[in-house]
Amino acid sequence: MLKKFLYHGLLLFLCLTASSAYAQPIGPDGLGETIQIYTRFRSFLGKPSLLLIIRDVDSDQSIPYLFDVTRGDDFWFALTYGRNYLIQTSTLTFRLYQPRYNTYKSYVTHDFCHLETQGRIIRGEALYITIEGDLTPNTDSYTCHVSRFTDANFVVVKPE
Repeated sequence: MLKKFLYHGLLLFLCLTASSAYAQPIGPDGLGETIQIYTRFRSFLGKPSLLLIIRDVDSDQSIPYLFDVTRGDDFWFALTYGRNYLIQTSTLTFRLYQPRYNTYKSYVTHDFCHLETQGRIIRGEALYITIEGDLTPNTDSYTCHVSRFTDANFVVVKPE
């Protein structure tokens, strides 16, 4: 009985401390930026996935996002904790099944849609990205439209 009580008490303690360790403040003014990605693919090959790694300069954290393309029209949403950030990685990976060899082959496109900022900090701007066409390893088969905007009315978290 005592062991069970200690076990549950320890478990409760770890849950309470872990949740407070992961609660991060959102920006100095309580707002973070957003990256919205809309896809309009006529077709896509294999099992593509997009990896974004965002470096939040204000909180000094790297935030990974992995998006799987599951249909032609997708909507993805990425958040930052603060107003200033870098896009460190934007990688599109295709996994194509090769029945002749009974294996998968991977194709990787680095700096997908030219989203990587190459060390330039994006300050106080959100991104709205639309990707259209046929998603293949050939980068000429799709187009990317990237818009930057400052929107003070789009509040992710409102300070109290």
